Amino acid sequence: MAAGKFSFTGSGEILVRSGGRTLAAAGDVIVIGDRVFPLAEVDRVAYDAAARPRQASYALGLACGPVRSRFVFDAFGREELAHARETWRQLVELVESAACPRIARAAVDAIAAGATARFGGGGRWRIDADAEGLRRWRWFAPKVPWAGVLGSDLRAGQVRVWTGGPEPELVTAMAGWNAVVLPRVVGMMVAQEKESPENRE
Repeated sequence: MAAGKFSFTGSGEILVRSGGRTLAAAGDVIVIGDRVFPLAEVDRVAYDAAARPRQASYALGLACGPVRSRFVFDAFGREELAHARETWRQLVELVESAACPRIARAAVDAIAAGATARFGGGGRWRIDADAEGLRRWRWFAPKVPWAGVLGSDLRAGQVRVWTGGPEPELVTAMAGWNAVVLPRVVGMMVAQEKESPENRE
């Protein structure tokens, strides 16, 4: 069953079948169903995983302008779980290397130009970033200035922003659009803040 659900080739191609749909990855292109996503052009990404004993679920989302698609696949049992984990590792590495750095750089450039970059889903799960700092997307939410941000990481399905306390200051789900890109953006913005003339004096 696993061999038919997950396929690999020596040239690095990946093929996953789930729920009557197919995801295929070759080079820097991922095809979900009939939608083709060159990773050099996508402007939004999302991925998430949930694992339990003898069961796991994985999701990958890609978008370019108005075209977007999400692909979900599950795995059960030891052999299929092993195939699923390897498939997931390769897909995440591909997206992280071919798409996320460019998307993060574009977000930082947009922030520098005075725009607001958005990360995560809608409502309370969204985090907005601008030249002054980060804030939850809700009325009267306080802004966390870049000078107070120490870093950001991914853990247990969440994207976390740290300011020095025992708990993260901001949290959003990895499954939201471009949420997984936020740690890269935070890293670049914090580095810029440290290099600013005010902090050099």
